[in-house]
Amino acid sequence: MVFHFSQLELDASRIDRTGVAHWDASGWIGTDFDRVWWSAEGQQSRGAIGEAEFTALYGHYVRRFWDVVVGYRQDLKPSAQGYLAFGVAGLAPYWFEVSALGFISQEGKPSLRLDADTDLFLTQRLVLTLGGEVEWLLADDRPRSLGRGLADVEFGLRTRYEIRRKFAPYFDVTWFRERENAGIADQDTVTQSDLRLALGLRLIY
Repeated sequence: MVFHFSQLELDASRIDRTGVAHWDASGWIGTDFDRVWWSAEGQQSRGAIGEAEFTALYGHYVRRFWDVVVGYRQDLKPSAQGYLAFGVAGLAPYWFEVSALGFISQEGKPSLRLDADTDLFLTQRLVLTLGGEVEWLLADDRPRSLGRGLADVEFGLRTRYEIRRKFAPYFDVTWFRERENAGIADQDTVTQSDLRLALGLRLIY
């Protein structure tokens, strides 16, 4: 049988007195052994899109709770470039949903991304989600004007209340650290870290 799952998360926050809107959509369609996974995420501030990417992966079952995946990722902002994507995704001990992906850009530059999260049910409706994501550049990324090394890291705690399983408002607290181009020269970067508080809504359909 063919099954499917789709989820959309929308939230708003303020960083340095600037309003930021963030969206994260993801899902899959397929059987217990073969699936197509997809995701689209990004953020907008001051009326302009600052980050946006789309990923499509084919996943094949290799052992209980784990798939090997391969596919394509397209970045639209802050730089437009494509990546070959490959890795594994599944359920680790203590019910952590984990994905470990490697990327090779259209210029042949490799990078890694690891993310994991788990749900802690305080009641049947009140849920805490612990999670984080790390991105590491294994070579200089000239389109993004970033040198090799740690590019982004974030850890968060989300509290959501499931009015219905498919409709849940949430409050998100996330600490993030990221490098970005300073706008002076190709390899001039600045590192910033901050705490982001956001209110959002999760929809499942």
